[in-house]
Amino acid sequence: MEAEYIQVDMTVENASEDDISFYPSQATMITDTGEQLEPEMMASERIEGQFLGQVEKQGTSIYMLENSTADEVEIVELRFDALHDDELNDLGESIETEIELEQ
Repeated sequence: MEAEYIQVDMTVENASEDDISFYPSQATMITDTGEQLEPEMMASERIEGQFLGQVEKQGTSIYMLENSTADEVEIVELRFDALHDDELNDLGESIETEIELEQ
């Protein structure tokens, strides 16, 4: 069985001394081919939860394409929920970033 997917390798760093919570491996992907995708959690490495002070985490998120092939996708947008503190207060805004894919 063949599957078309986009792999996103991430390094996430808490550059502050503060403890924060962030869930980058749960980012929503929007493709320029019109798909809105959630990560395939069983195939991905979780990069989430508490970042206690100045720490760095790395991992990979896998997004399974449903209606297009990987070769058709040229640009993706990733949307991340805002960071939050121990009391679930948002620390800033949600994050949207656009990535041009290399073919």
